[in-house]
Amino acid sequence: MRMSSARTGICSPTHLNPETWTSSSMAKLRVYFNESYPAGGVGYFGGTGLYTTHQFALEGASATPPYYPGFWMDYKLTDTLINKLSVVRFKANPKYYPPPKTICADNQLGCKDDCSKSEACTKRESEGKECLVIAMMYPEYDKAYFQAVVSNLGIAAYFCFIGYDGVDAYATEAESTDKPVIFIHWEPDLFHVKNKGKFDRIFLPRTDPERVKLATGDYGEHGYGGKTDNGVDVDYPSQMVAKFAASVVKDFPAGALFSQLTISNLELNNLMSEYIDASANDPDEWSPYFHAACNWAKTNYDTWSEWMDRLPVCTLETHIVSQVTGCGNDSSRREIRFSWKSPNPGNTSLPYECDGGVSSLPATFATSRSCDWIFDNHRIWSGWMDEKPECDLSFYDYNVSDCDSDALRTVQYFWKLPQESNSDYSGECEGGDKLPKTIQIDCEYMPTSSPSFAGMIVFAAIVAVLLAVAIVVVFKQRNAPIIRRSQYEMLLLMLFGGFFTTGAAIAYAGRPTKFLCGVRPVLICMGFTTIFGSLVIKSLRVYRVFLRSAMKRVKVTLFRILKILSIFYIGDIIIFIAWFGADFPEPTITTKDATEFRGTVDRISCSSSSFIFTALLIFWKAILLMLGLYLSFLIRNVSVEFQESPWIFGSVVVVVVGCLVVMPMSYLVDMRASTYYVFLACVLIICTILIMCLMLVPKMFRLKEETSSSASSTSMANSAKSRNSLVPAKPIASNLTNLTETDDVPRDEARKSSQKYQVKPLGGNTTNNSNSVMGDEGVSTTDQRN
Repeated sequence: MRMSSARTGICSPTHLNPETWTSSSMAKLRVYFNESYPAGGVGYFGGTGLYTTHQFALEGASATPPYYPGFWMDYKLTDTLINKLSVVRFKANPKYYPPPKTICADNQLGCKDDCSKSEACTKRESEGKECLVIAMMYPEYDKAYFQAVVSNLGIAAYFCFIGYDGVDAYATEAESTDKPVIFIHWEPDLFHVKNKGKFDRIFLPRTDPERVKLATGDYGEHGYGGKTDNGVDVDYPSQMVAKFAASVVKDFPAGALFSQLTISNLELNNLMSEYIDASANDPDEWSPYFHAACNWAKTNYDTWSEWMDRLPVCTLETHIVSQVTGCGNDSSRREIRFSWKSPNPGNTSLPYECDGGVSSLPATFATSRSCDWIFDNHRIWSGWMDEKPECDLSFYDYNVSDCDSDALRTVQYFWKLPQESNSDYSGECEGGDKLPKTIQIDCEYMPTSSPSFAGMIVFAAIVAVLLAVAIVVVFKQRNAPIIRRSQYEMLLLMLFGGFFTTGAAIAYAGRPTKFLCGVRPVLICMGFTTIFGSLVIKSLRVYRVFLRSAMKRVKVTLFRILKILSIFYIGDIIIFIAWFGADFPEPTITTKDATEFRGTVDRISCSSSSFIFTALLIFWKAILLMLGLYLSFLIRNVSVEFQESPWIFGSVVVVVVGCLVVMPMSYLVDMRASTYYVFLACVLIICTILIMCLMLVPKMFRLKEETSSSASSTSMANSAKSRNSLVPAKPIASNLTNLTETDDVPRDEARKSSQKYQVKPLGGNTTNNSNSVMGDEGVSTTDQRN
C-alpha cells in the first residue's frame, strides 16, 4: 500500500521493500500490482515457529521419567510438561498479562480476554486439569495458523496475545530465570542473534504443501474453546523472503541494483551482529544501522560487488565535480578545485563509480569571476583550463577613494587577479585590453579637511564675533531712547538668530551623517524664524499700540509678544517632528553612472523619500515673510522712531534675492560640490550680515547723533541755568528725551486733527498723565484732546 498512490502511499511512500513475507501478504499485494512489482527474492529464507528455552529442553531430557520439550507429542501426552507451562501461573503474572491494551478483542479468532484456547484444553479443564500457555504476538501475524496446528494436534493450550515486545521480554526473562516457556517467533530476527543458542525450535509435524493449503486463516469459528474448521496440522513452511519495488524506480539505477540484491541467511545474521555491536559499544551512536551496513560493506566486497553493473567511462561533466572556494569572504580570488564525484575510499585521487576516459583530475586554477557566474557558465570557464582567455574590461576593476583635501576622489584601476610577480599584468588572461590610467573626479560634499572649509570657518567665526559684539552693545545701550523704541529684546533675539544661520553655513560641510542631515534644516529654519519672527513681532507690537481702531490704553508686555512669537517656533517644531518621525533625511548612498569614466560611483547625500516636508517648511517661512511685509506696510506711516518698514522690506529683499540665487544653483546648475558649498555658505553669511546691518547700523548712527545732541543740549541748559535760576531744569531735560509726533495714519479726519502720540521710557522722567509710554514692561497709549 505504501508503494502506491492510494492510502498511505500518498503521505509515506516506500519505493523499495527488501523483506516481504508473501505467505501472509500476497493477497493484499496483488491489489497494487499496477503500481508495484516483485523484484525477486532477497536471498535468505524465513519461517515462523514455536520456541522454548534450550535449558528447558536439556532439563526435560535428564528428568525421570524424561520428557522432551523440543517435540510436539510430549505436549499432548505428558502431564508433567503441561503443568510446568500452566496458564494459571502465566495469568497470575501482572507483568505480562493482561497486556497494557487489548490486542485480540473478544470474539476475534476465538479470543476472550486476549486469549483463545483449543478444544483439547476445554476438555482437559472439564476434567479439572490445567492447560499449558503459548505466548503469541498479534492475531494478524500468520493468522490463525499455529492456533489451528496446535488444536488439530490435540494439544491442550491457551494462546495469549501480549505483543512483539511482550513476547521478547517474557521469553528473555524465562530464559534468564530458568523458567519453562513456549512462545511464537520467527527467523531471521535480531532476537535470535542476540540470544544465540538460548532457544530451540519445537518440532511440529513436518511441513507438507498440500496440508499447508488447508489453512483458512480463521479460528474460533465455533466459539471460545470450540472446535476449529481450519484443517492445517503441519509446521510452518520455510519460504524465501521476496522483494517488492514501486514501478516508478523500475528503470532507474536504484531499481536495477535492487533487483540484483541478494543476501544469504549467514550474511544477514552477520549484518545483524554488526548492528548489535554498534549499538552496544556506543550508546550515543547516531545511526547504528548505517554503522553496521558500512562495516559489513567493507568486509563483504565479494557479495555486494555482484549487485553492480559494469562501470561507465569517466567524463568531466558526469563524474568530476568542481568546488569553488573564496565565495564566503571579501576576496576577489576564487579557486576552482576538482574532485571525483564518488572517490575511491582507499585513494581519493581515483574514481569509484567509473573507469577509463578522464583518468586524472584537472589542476586547480584561479579566477576573479563571481561565484554566481562560475555556477552559471560552466562551459565557458571549462575551456580556460587549457588556454587563458583574452583580457577585456571584465578582468579589471576600479576603486574610488574618499574625498581628499582638494574635494577630489581618485579612481584607480587594477587587475582583479594580478600576477604575483607583477601587478601590472593579469594572472588570468593574456593580451587584449590594458589597464586604464588613474583619473580624479569631484567629491559630492565639501570635506572638512579642505582649505576652503577652513576659510569659511574663519569667515563664520568673524561674523559670530561681530554678532556677539553687537549683542553686548545693544544690551549696554538698552536704556537709550532709540534702542528702547526699537524694542531691544527683539534686537537681541534677532542677533541670536544670526548664530543659527552662521552655524548652518558650517554644518553644510563634511560627509553626511545622521546628525548633520538632521541639524542642517533645523539650523536654517531656526535662524530664519528667530530673525524674521523678531522683526514681525516688533512690527506687530507697534501696530497694536498705534493703529488700533479704539484709542484706549493698551499694554503689550514682553511675555505676551513672546507667546505670539512661540507660534512660529511651534509650527517649525510640528513640521520637524512629523518629518523626522515619518521620513528622516538619512544619509543615503546612491550608485550613479559616472560622467568622467565608464562605470558607476557611489554618492552619499541626505535624502528623504518625499519633498512634502521641505515644501511645508518653505510654505511656513513664506507665510512668516509675507506677514512681516504686510505688517511693515501697515505701520509705514507711524513715526520713524518706532517703525522700521524700510529696513524690514530691505531684509525681505535680501532673503528673496538670496533664495533666487541659491535655488537655481541647487537644482539647475551643475557645479562642483565644494564650489556650491562655498557659494551657499557665503550667501547664508552675507545675507545674515546684510540683515543685521539693515536693522542695526541706522540705529547706531541715530544713537550717535542723539548722544551728540544730548551733550549739546545739556551744555546749553547748564549755561541758561547759570543765567536764570528761575527756569526749572528738570522739565527741559525731560522734554529733550521725549518725542512727540503727529499721527498721520489714514483715519477719520476728526482723529487726524485731534490725536497725538507722545512716547517716553517707563523708567525715565515723567510728564503729564496724558502722555504715551513705551518701555520694558509694555507700551501704552492714551487719548489726548486739545
